[in-house]
Amino acid sequence: MIETTQPPSQYAELIDRVARGSRAAIRDSVLGHQEAFEELAEVYEECRNPGWDGYGALAVEQETNRIAYQLIESLPLGFPRPSISAQPDGQLTFEWYRTPRRTLSLSIDPNGFIHFAGLFGHEKHFGTLLILEGLPDSLLRLASEV
Repeated sequence: MIETTQPPSQYAELIDRVARGSRAAIRDSVLGHQEAFEELAEVYEECRNPGWDGYGALAVEQETNRIAYQLIESLPLGFPRPSISAQPDGQLTFEWYRTPRRTLSLSIDPNGFIHFAGLFGHEKHFGTLLILEGLPDSLLRLASEV
């Protein structure tokens, strides 16, 4: 092995920085999806029975959990992981949050609808979409803006 005392060239530093960033993105995307699946499983387990909140909340139905699982599967590699929670009406919520004025929340119901609300600076986006296959492109774009 030959040792060198010369500093690395700017090109070598650039290649190293790009390689580290690529490895981090792959690691975060794969682990991010796995962590999202694990978080979904924990939320579902805690909230699948009526009254899970101690105040009469509706149970999260198995169909709602299945749809949420499919939505996580449909997220592109490297896509930011949402935080996942349940609502007292039995819906599951995915949330992407950066600041109080840069956030998106999706509520998933067992009938295949996503109800969403987002705040992007002074712009508001909200509505309801039917899930046909994976997360709709319009919502992917909004989530990526968070």
